[in-house]
Amino acid sequence: MASIGAYARHDTVNLDETVIVATRASKKTPVAQTTVTGDEIKQANIGVDIPYIMEMTPSVVVSSESGLGLGNTTFRIRGTDPSRINVTVNGIPLNDAESQAVFWVNMPDFASSVGSIQIQRGVGTSTNGGAAFGATVNMQTSRPSTNPYAEISSAAGMYSTFRNNISLGTGTLGRGFNFDARYSNVRSDGYIERSAAKHQSFYAAGAWQGARTFVKLSVLHGEEHTGLSWNGVPGYAIDPLKYPYYEAGVSEYNPGVNRRYNPSGEHRDQAGNIRYYDNTDNYKQTHYHLQFAQQFNNRWTGHATLHLTRGDGYYEEYRLNRKLEEHGLPKIEIDGATISRSDMVRQKWMDNYFYGTTFSANYNSERLQWTTGGAANYHDGDHFGKVLWARYNNGATPDNEWYRNNGAKNDFNLYTKATWQINSVLNVYGDLQYRHIGYVMTGIDDDLASLDQSHYFNFFNPKTGIFFNLNARNSAYVSFAAANREPTRADFKDASKYGATETPRAEKLYDTELGYQFTGRNTSLGINLYYMNYKDQLVSTGKLSSTGYPIMDNVPDSYRAGIEITGGVQIFNPLRFEASLTFSQNRIKNFVAYTDRWDENWEPTEQRIENLGTTNISFSPDITGNAMLRYTPVKSLSFILTGKYVGKQYYDNTSNDLRSLDAYFVNNFRIDWSFRLCGVNLGLQGLINNVFDKQYISSAWVYRAVFTDGSPDYIENGFFPQAGRNVIGKLTISF
Repeated sequence: MASIGAYARHDTVNLDETVIVATRASKKTPVAQTTVTGDEIKQANIGVDIPYIMEMTPSVVVSSESGLGLGNTTFRIRGTDPSRINVTVNGIPLNDAESQAVFWVNMPDFASSVGSIQIQRGVGTSTNGGAAFGATVNMQTSRPSTNPYAEISSAAGMYSTFRNNISLGTGTLGRGFNFDARYSNVRSDGYIERSAAKHQSFYAAGAWQGARTFVKLSVLHGEEHTGLSWNGVPGYAIDPLKYPYYEAGVSEYNPGVNRRYNPSGEHRDQAGNIRYYDNTDNYKQTHYHLQFAQQFNNRWTGHATLHLTRGDGYYEEYRLNRKLEEHGLPKIEIDGATISRSDMVRQKWMDNYFYGTTFSANYNSERLQWTTGGAANYHDGDHFGKVLWARYNNGATPDNEWYRNNGAKNDFNLYTKATWQINSVLNVYGDLQYRHIGYVMTGIDDDLASLDQSHYFNFFNPKTGIFFNLNARNSAYVSFAAANREPTRADFKDASKYGATETPRAEKLYDTELGYQFTGRNTSLGINLYYMNYKDQLVSTGKLSSTGYPIMDNVPDSYRAGIEITGGVQIFNPLRFEASLTFSQNRIKNFVAYTDRWDENWEPTEQRIENLGTTNISFSPDITGNAMLRYTPVKSLSFILTGKYVGKQYYDNTSNDLRSLDAYFVNNFRIDWSFRLCGVNLGLQGLINNVFDKQYISSAWVYRAVFTDGSPDYIENGFFPQAGRNVIGKLTISF
């Protein structure tokens, strides 16, 4: 990405880049950063979502509910979960205001419209939206092309996977106008049974650039229909000896060993036969962005953006033996018997608006680069549910709601940051951010509990650092940053139902980083040391609220410490090797675990409390790494072998080996070939995922309870196996 210094040297500038320069780090910003270029995105974009485009960057671990990299996908950076990673598109917040996560399933094939991705590990620089509490991901949509173009791309692979898209662009027209558009259609059965994805999306943008002014209006729409697989594969279908069927208590059907088994929607019909209801997640989301950038003179540029995101949808599921009264339905008398439970089909809806503005002013001189800016955003979200059908429903209609609540959240921030080049060696960086959050919930939840409450936060997030430009090949930096994060909607509602007194506190993070970079003619080496010290981090301890609801609990002290090593070498002219390796410790100090305890009549008693000392933070492997070997015999042909290693990780915070996932090392092989035929540009790609057919599991969950009489533990669990060896190919035709 060009720096603002580049703008100052031209009367006519690429002002579209000033829209994101305020939230991105420059090469001399003292933070650990990696940028995935447009070419790298295009090469990796063979039928997968954004998290898998980032998979080969340092300290990133990805997972997919369907097992194929489509549908509900996610990533962690340094073990940090998605709700703690700030994500923006053109500087506009993408994190959901309530859960603070990003749901990539709502943005099918978004990678086809992304021009670059910058990943800042640690707190990073000030940005807009959700808290940067472990990493920042800043995406820029593709820049308008100066030349007209048309491109058709089709990918097809195993498990009935298809992705087709068409892209068109006018190039620069008279008076500086430019128009681009894309339509995509994605289909896949998924590796996991009944995890099919049926998605479509479009992107359209119109831009005008004058000598010193840039205006762009863009619309991104996504529509997803995905089979529910978020409960995972129960342990008894993964390994019946390790996870006996009778302990799980989830299903009446024993599938044997079946890594693809999905119990979602499983029930028996009137004749006693096993059937599967088509449980699905259905959601539409449209993003509207109006961007404006202005160069005032050779040193000052500025930008402002108005944005609106409109989303609505539901998930529909078959539920067994649910209490009628919990769904607003009366008990039923049949032949003298009282019916209080029923199988039912229900929908849970979301209907929300997110809108606001972002803005910045940027100053650039020979020695000083200064940016000040901020954002003001508002979220208005309704949650409600309907019972479409119940075996015993006493005449209730499908339009009858059983709950409705609203969450209204305003998020305002201001920041100012500067880099001052003291001399040819030393650059000093400073960054101050103020952020205000106001969150009000009203109405009743799906268990008919009142959610009426309000919460307000004011955060100050300072950052500072020094960058040393030692010589043309060597540089180093040191930085310190503080960050604060508010609890999520789920944290608030689960802790406060029925007037429970425990309210989750905001989390604090103090991040210290020390880095070194060597760039030679044929080799490169980067080393980054980090220590992320958390205060009051919210984690799952098994603790319940005073009325029996599971809650996230603030733990006083926890930390992440590690070293990230990156490097590359041109072995000889056609052959290049690149790799990264992270060694880390991710620990909770003085961890106290709470476990549900039941008596012999399956009635709850006081929870069991265990002081476990220092334990591992869940989903935070001590070792991660990746490597890539690229052979390019000619410019238009490449053979790429990649490897991804993820060390052992625990899926709860107890450090119990019975609740851990084995380490895995997975290899992919890709061929990229481009050529021109009869005046048309053709691109062929072939990808073999998981070349050596490794059976591995990327994520899991567990619920466990103990009995007062010493009976075996009650266990429910879900695992997310990833697909074995599978093949996908892609053809691109461009004009």
